[in-house]
Amino acid sequence: MNAIEQYLEAREDRAAADAEADDNWMRERHGIDPVERLQRWDTWLRKTLAETLVWPSDKAAASRLQCQCAHEMTAMVRQLRGRGWLLDGDALAQHIRLCLKPIAEQQRAGKVADFYPYFRASIRRYVGANAEEIQLHARRTGADEGAQSMSALMGAFGLGPAATRKGESLTELITRRAAETVAAKPLRRPIKKPACNPDAPRLPGL
Repeated sequence: MNAIEQYLEAREDRAAADAEADDNWMRERHGIDPVERLQRWDTWLRKTLAETLVWPSDKAAASRLQCQCAHEMTAMVRQLRGRGWLLDGDALAQHIRLCLKPIAEQQRAGKVADFYPYFRASIRRYVGANAEEIQLHARRTGADEGAQSMSALMGAFGLGPAATRKGESLTELITRRAAETVAAKPLRRPIKKPACNPDAPRLPGL
């Protein structure tokens, strides 16, 4: 098989995978309780992290590190939401796998000396470095907030089909939960400084 045939075959495989992902995205929003969707997401994410990357042999240490990494993945999802890309279901999962793949390759090649800082930097770069591809993916799957708003506006003026109300995407659910978690944390009380006594003896040099 020559290079051109390999390229065409790979493109067909990607197209088939994209079509399946789009179907999943369309199905997964409906009829599933949001709490259950988030639970499924949490389980899938921890399993994907555990199976994709190499972790410490100590189970407790591995579990703590996986939890830290899961928080970083949530931060990445919040970046997607901030740009108006409401990826859902398998469409979101594709980007999780894509950003983990090069980390796993570097890790198994022995090129990652300090794992967590490397992981965090890689995850935080992903959205910005792949913005064009993610935007195209979001538009193709109907997960672009700007395109949705324009479609709804045109429908309201009779210039297109009326928009149907969809449930929140996983991107929205994850982001909202993260915001609610932060809001629920009690504020730390400021440390009270001892009252100043003007008659107290002063230390040398003060």
